[in-house]
Amino acid sequence: MKKEDLTVPALLMEAVGLILGIVYIGLQIFYGVTYHVSPYRYMGNILCLVLVYALLTILSCHPEKINRIPDELCIGKVRKLSIRMVRVVKLIFVLGLLIPCVCDALGIALKEAYSLLVIGMILLPSVYYECKILKIIRDQGKHS
Repeated sequence: MKKEDLTVPALLMEAVGLILGIVYIGLQIFYGVTYHVSPYRYMGNILCLVLVYALLTILSCHPEKINRIPDELCIGKVRKLSIRMVRVVKLIFVLGLLIPCVCDALGIALKEAYSLLVIGMILLPSVYYECKILKIIRDQGKHS
């Protein structure tokens, strides 16, 4: 990752996401041990979080892979918006997993529509950032 990609808000967002991920892992283990859930089940949940988090982190290091554009086009605003989009999606993903885990630990049942809400919350910033990125790329194509 380039040095200019590591701004204070970006580092703060990464730190919050990482802390929330660790809290999720702790709650999964707590819930599994307390309610005698099969270790395979909560370890599978933890593995899912770790894999998706790691893949999104790798993707934020290579933002040109998001839109399958050449490295020459993935500079400036396009790069910043691509990385910001991945970071926001990663944070929403971790929060989307953490909220039901906290509710389970507290004994609160969530509605079935919760997963659709999380998917919508991931799609909204993705579409927003993608539209901005594609507009910038289109404008760059007109000027060259």
